[in-house]
Parts: sequence; structure tokens; C-alpha cells
Amino acid sequence: MPRCCRYVAKIGGHRQARVPSRTGGRMPLHCTAIGKALLAHADADLRRAVLTGPLERRTPHTVVAPGILRRQLQRVTETGVAFEREESAVGLVCVAAPVLGRRDEPLAAISVAGPGNRFRPEAQATAVRAAAAALGSTLIRRDFLR
Repeated sequence: MPRCCRYVAKIGGHRQARVPSRTGGRMPLHCTAIGKALLAHADADLRRAVLTGPLERRTPHTVVAPGILRRQLQRVTETGVAFEREESAVGLVCVAAPVLGRRDEPLAAISVAGPGNRFRPEAQATAVRAAAAALGSTLIRRDFLR
């Protein structure tokens, strides 16, 4: 049962932030916005495995308390977005939204990240959620037409 997410594509912008993820690389689900977006919609077995297993501390801000992570995942399912606040790398903040399939299963996730001193993830939440919903809708429609 994978407890990490794989990055399949990344686009860097002007003055991009240094991030620990890389295309083809993996990061633990519990300490990234993308991982939390996926985990919140994952099957109960995977959520239970992550929440009952050890949660690796990557930075002083990494959430390693299962109860706090559980509440964050509940908030993701309520709002449609996940946040990371310096949990995978000091100075990095991020907002992500899951790309959901026909039965609300997580197919992928989309995120935007930046340095905490100049990027406000809350301001990008609506756009990230809309992009993820549009991609999910497109994927569902294409599968339906086959």
C-alpha cells in the first residue's frame, strides 16, 4: 500500500520556490498538500495505514500527530483543498486539490506552491480547486466516450 505520492509533472514559474519534490520523485502523503488531497479521498485502508503508522518528521512543522492529520483530512473533504505550511520543506507553503473520478476516487492532484514569505496559498485555493475539478470532469468525459 503506497504511503507516498509520485510527481508526474511540474511546471516552474518566475522566481520559483525551491521544493523537495521532483518529476518522477515521491514524497510522503502526510506532509504535502498533494498527499493530503489524495489521502483525504483514499480508501479507508490506506487512510488507516497512514494514520496508525509512524509519521516521519521532515521539518519542525511536519504534522506527526495522527489526530491533527485526521482533522486536516476531514477539512480537505469539506473544502476541497489541502494546505501545507512548511511541512515538507522550511519556507515552502502550498495549496492542492484532488482530481476526482466518477466515484469520487482520487485520480491525481494539482497544487501551487511558493515561498511562505510572499505566497499566500489561501488566495489560490479557488483557482486550484477549479482546475482540479475541470481536469476531473475532462477525464470522466473522455472515459465515458470510449
